[in-house]
Amino acid sequence: MAQIDFRLVQTAVMGGRDSDQPVILPEEAHNLDEFRRQFGKDDFWCGTLLGGCGERLMTKSYETKVCHFSHLPDRDGSRAACHRTANGVDSADHLFIKAHVTRWLAGQGHAAQAELCSLGHGPGDAVDFVLRATNQRLRFELRPNDYRSWRGTADSLAAKEGHVEWVFGLESAITRDMTARYGYALRVRCEIDGNSRRVLIGTVTENRPVAWSPLEQCRMTGDGLITPDLDELRGRGLIREGAARHDAVASSLPLRGAEIVFAIDGEARPDTDSPLVEGGRYLRSGFIKPAGHRILKAQLSLPHDTPRPTEQYVYQLAGAVRLLVTEADRPGESTLWAVRADSLIQLKGLDAERTGLWRPPVALDEPLPAPKPATRPAPAPTVPVQSQGSRTATVLRRALEDVARDGATTTWKQLAERVGLDLAHLPDPKRRDLLVEVDKPRARNRSLLCVLVRAPSGRPLSYIATVLRLLQVPAPASESALYRWSEEQIRAAHTAYGHRTPPVLASAAVAEAPRPAEARAAQKQLTLLKAQLAVGRATFPRATGRRAARLATTVKDGEQHQRLYESVRQRRQELRAWQRESERLLDDLDRLIGHPLPAPAPAKKATPAVPPAAKSPVSPGQDQHSFQAQTAADIARLTQLFKQARDADDLNEARRIRQEVSRVATDRLFGEPRQNLLLLRTDLQTWINSREAAAANAALHTLFADLATASPAPTPLALRSALAHSKVLKRRCPGPLPQDLHTALARLEAQVNGESVTPDDGATLPATHPSPSGAPPSESAALAEARAEFAWLVKEIRGAQEVGDLASVETARHLAGPIYGRRLSPEDRATYTPLMREVKAWCQEQDPNTDPILRRIRQVLAELGRAGNSLATEQLAAFLDKIGSLRRELDRRLPVLEEVQVKRWKRQLKARTSSAPRRAAPLAADPVKAVPSPKATAPSPPDRLPIETIDKLAAIARDVLKDAARSGGSLLTWGDLRLRMAGGLPHLHPDDQGELLIAVDRETPVGEPLLSTLVASADASLHWLYRHVCFSLGRERIPEPDLPAHWATEVLRLRQTWRHR
Repeated sequence: MAQIDFRLVQTAVMGGRDSDQPVILPEEAHNLDEFRRQFGKDDFWCGTLLGGCGERLMTKSYETKVCHFSHLPDRDGSRAACHRTANGVDSADHLFIKAHVTRWLAGQGHAAQAELCSLGHGPGDAVDFVLRATNQRLRFELRPNDYRSWRGTADSLAAKEGHVEWVFGLESAITRDMTARYGYALRVRCEIDGNSRRVLIGTVTENRPVAWSPLEQCRMTGDGLITPDLDELRGRGLIREGAARHDAVASSLPLRGAEIVFAIDGEARPDTDSPLVEGGRYLRSGFIKPAGHRILKAQLSLPHDTPRPTEQYVYQLAGAVRLLVTEADRPGESTLWAVRADSLIQLKGLDAERTGLWRPPVALDEPLPAPKPATRPAPAPTVPVQSQGSRTATVLRRALEDVARDGATTTWKQLAERVGLDLAHLPDPKRRDLLVEVDKPRARNRSLLCVLVRAPSGRPLSYIATVLRLLQVPAPASESALYRWSEEQIRAAHTAYGHRTPPVLASAAVAEAPRPAEARAAQKQLTLLKAQLAVGRATFPRATGRRAARLATTVKDGEQHQRLYESVRQRRQELRAWQRESERLLDDLDRLIGHPLPAPAPAKKATPAVPPAAKSPVSPGQDQHSFQAQTAADIARLTQLFKQARDADDLNEARRIRQEVSRVATDRLFGEPRQNLLLLRTDLQTWINSREAAAANAALHTLFADLATASPAPTPLALRSALAHSKVLKRRCPGPLPQDLHTALARLEAQVNGESVTPDDGATLPATHPSPSGAPPSESAALAEARAEFAWLVKEIRGAQEVGDLASVETARHLAGPIYGRRLSPEDRATYTPLMREVKAWCQEQDPNTDPILRRIRQVLAELGRAGNSLATEQLAAFLDKIGSLRRELDRRLPVLEEVQVKRWKRQLKARTSSAPRRAAPLAADPVKAVPSPKATAPSPPDRLPIETIDKLAAIARDVLKDAARSGGSLLTWGDLRLRMAGGLPHLHPDDQGELLIAVDRETPVGEPLLSTLVASADASLHWLYRHVCFSLGRERIPEPDLPAHWATEVLRLRQTWRHR
């Protein structure tokens, strides 16, 4: 199936795949037209110097979202494979810096050789300019590095070039160290300037904001790069001439061990002959960093019984910390010094990274290949089991055993903090392989550890079924059953490892609880943080520029940190870390808030507090500004939440975020917030669809593997249930299935076709589901298959209702809808009609975002539906009066579905009152409670529309589909079509849906693709009516297996056909 390229690429190169001529695509459509006239349309490349694939790009123009470059699809319609990680406007800054700085140096008479350098991430990590005439090197380091790596590179370049002038992209520990050493540091950033980027150089000094100057106002001298602000500081005597060529400024060293961190210098040799070596101690060379001071190169004296520190970690000094000094005995000798400590404390990953002395590794150990099955038991190995796996899997296994002993579960983020490894950025396949390796080899009586790792929402990981299949562990295929099974496995792991817990650990666990004074201090700090966050949110609309951006980021971080309190308040060490982070956030908020501007003076007369929604607007401009600012902050918050959910692979959280994003109004948004909202919606839908498809593929693999290995052979009833399950899962997979799955499904269908008429015992079908009289055997088989598939979905719905899983119930209900409407017999449909109504009402009741008044209206309509025609005219009128009073309390329009139902009941009331006057019947106080449920009433069939109405709706729908085809050919669901028709399209009977689509394409020429091709299912896959529409219009009949590929090709043809109309 064809795939749409959702990567919003904003930069490209011109002239070829290896070109270094960057260009930025305008975001607005009217600017894109001028861009095409200036640069053409077909000379844009996803350049290798951008980290791209080297393939051609085309420009995409949109009116409702950001214009961007897009990869040309492959010949088979699939999306081009590209592993480029940066697509934004800043992804080509290294090429703009290379071009602008080369011209700037040439204008000052310097012949420079420009080089792009990779520091392990991509070609844009650093840009070097070598000035041979002056023996200088100018380096723009755009990606931050840890201090030790940078120091080694700086020493190496200085030895070769003589003098290196450093310009950094982002603020980091290195820029602060440069400022402490020489009094200043230089930074670089780029701003959009038409279709290019303007280079700015910033001067960083202590206690002053960064002073930015255009590159054209700077000059290159023998002392280095000189900015106007640097000239002014030198003129005032605050910075020495040629400061970077002299020794560093002297620095004092506080000796409070808790505030000093230390990291090993791996290139330094051990000094055993130094006079600083004491008895029973040893020296290690490295780097020390006191809190609030610059990094210093020094030696550390430690006792012999202290484990020797390694390069992989950063340590905090502990115990008594002193300064060791040797006095010079003879003139000319220098005084030697070292720091003396009693012990070291290893810092965790996040705390170590904040020091600037360490960066997380790029990749972890590769997993071992799965062992081949042996024909007979192998002899016991002489090497321990743990040594056969990677070091990472061994560390994870021990950590998960500790989690099991604690009787808890964990997430990937918590696991990364526990073991001190960078696991948060690992892709899902890597995490899956690590979990498989943790539980391999697995004895039959050993509990699983992989089930202890959960998603942040508390549910099982989306790929846990694949992990279990690789471990050859039988597990349920449905999501609700898998949830219950994993809960049992977690309890079994707690019990198994709990028996191994020594009695001493109980006291240790008690000792980890915070003291009362610490708990009170943390509670006080939480209250203060809440107050400061409230002030920050109130200050944000009045802030501007970088202060507003930093304030928004800090407030978001503070809100997330505030939510962590409940999970850490019972653990002493984690609570202390939470308090330290709170202090940092409070300091940042104090600096950013400063002295807030006074709010408008309140009215003299005291009035009670009014909720924001109830206050009268001050002025349209002021209201629009506050709405724009608040919505922009909400979009930024939702974007951050989506990134966290994507990193944690939390599909349910992403669905919740999508619901919240869908409620953000776009009619009052403009500019960047509107673009960010549209981008967020696209990214959410793309990621959710891909994860759902991956989960469905994995479930199909598990289902077919279980059938193949089942012993004894599955019964015909089990085969029919498996076939129904597999067809449901197939609909969740976009495009054709992989060859192995397609073959397995065809084999399963062939097995079922011979057994689908008669049940297992050879008896006739049950009386509750009679076959239509006189139906041929093939039709009876189809009805039996549909009934089995629908029964399986009902079982899934009931299981999901038991655990309160609204998303699973909604998915199963939408899958059951087409089976209920098209494939069940009339008798089965009448049997299951009350169930479908009950499930729909349950979903509406469980939706947490439903307005309470709207929920009451739906309850009244449900009572009307159950009562049917047994109501008296007065009771029906009382129902409608109650709905009318509730609608007046509703602060928005009634949804289309409820509006259609209300109009239908009003028409029925009007027909009754026009034929006979109302009977005087007493009304109950509450009409909903006054009407008893009917004992047995036949369900009324859905209303069908006359053909004239369908033709009128088809004319409007045809115009909507034409507009969609001209603007890029985006796929539309029936809900999208209803929204674009401004509510003019009611919910249609399935037969009326088909008639409407046939009427839309009745005038479409024979050789052109149908406009109704753009109508898709909710998961952006082929709609079940497409084949019916093609057949009704006399188009070529396509076999069922080839239909998805044919539909994808038609979508591409339609886009090409309507592209220039």
